[in-house]
Amino acid sequence: MAATGPVSPAVLSFATRLCVEDATLDRLTALRKAAERLDEPIDQRFAAVDCERLEAEIRQYQLIFRPQQHEVIRNLRAEAMKAMDFLSDFSPRLVGSVLTGTADRQSKVTLHLFADTPESVMTFLLTKNIPFTESERRYHYRSGRQTRVPVLSFVAFDVPFDLVVFGLDDIKEAPVANGRGALMTRASAAKVASLLSSTS
Repeated sequence: MAATGPVSPAVLSFATRLCVEDATLDRLTALRKAAERLDEPIDQRFAAVDCERLEAEIRQYQLIFRPQQHEVIRNLRAEAMKAMDFLSDFSPRLVGSVLTGTADRQSKVTLHLFADTPESVMTFLLTKNIPFTESERRYHYRSGRQTRVPVLSFVAFDVPFDLVVFGLDDIKEAPVANGRGALMTRASAAKVASLLSSTS
């Protein structure tokens, strides 16, 4: 039977549990897994709405059952702010669960950087004696464009970081979040500083 609207509360609840158990699971994947487990279809037209509902459910769960998460998120944002100051030459933007407020102790701080070449970021890190590992990540855009970009990962003060290195012009257009239609939210250093001030 074809889906004709947003996912059911049962699917939303199941997906919330999946995300709480695995902080690395992206929202759309969690919804799909939950729907498959409960044998319910998903209407892709409501993917963005369903993902927003799921984010809200995760925040509510953490507020009730994990009140200490407030301090965890604040600490991660503070570490993100330090890294953004350190990487200011590359116009860093915070993205992901640390920004949305759904992170836990195992979450990575993910920053989007913008540079003429990935090598310029690599050279910067190496000159600062910061070892890193390289990988790739694929992103989709509303225009239909797809791109693979390098990801530089390292750990600083027990906090894992992913630096996703885009081209200079990519700061003008955010990619689609998890293929769900909504644009990925990016926060500048000023925005992160504002978030920290509001939760102090």
